[in-house]
Amino acid sequence: MVEIGSNPGRDRSAAEMAGLVGLSRESVHQLLAPYVRAGLLVAVRGRTGGYRAGAALLDAPLAVILAPYAGPAPGPASPGRAGLDRLVDDLEAEAAGARLAVYQRVTVGELVRRLRAEREALDWEI
Repeated sequence: MVEIGSNPGRDRSAAEMAGLVGLSRESVHQLLAPYVRAGLLVAVRGRTGGYRAGAALLDAPLAVILAPYAGPAPGPASPGRAGLDRLVDDLEAEAAGARLAVYQRVTVGELVRRLRAEREALDWEI
């Protein structure tokens, strides 16, 4: 999403996207299909086929991007668990809640801005 959003007017072929993430073109099509249905991406027809950013992609929070592939939300600790097991369950639930708060706050556009800044930063390491 960040690569597509980094140049919203440019079409990215499925083969190019597959090369970036190390998957087959068919896998890329399957992974991106929910975002096309949601209007975050536009499927480009043609010889190579591909994708371009939809109107709302840069404003979409990461929670929306991750939602189609998120596992079940962690629930409260099981009543039969005690001691260290219950403590670990509580910590995992708290961490999941903190991650979700970040995912709801940060947008694809923010990640694009961060990526551009990182790519444009001078590397002074020798």
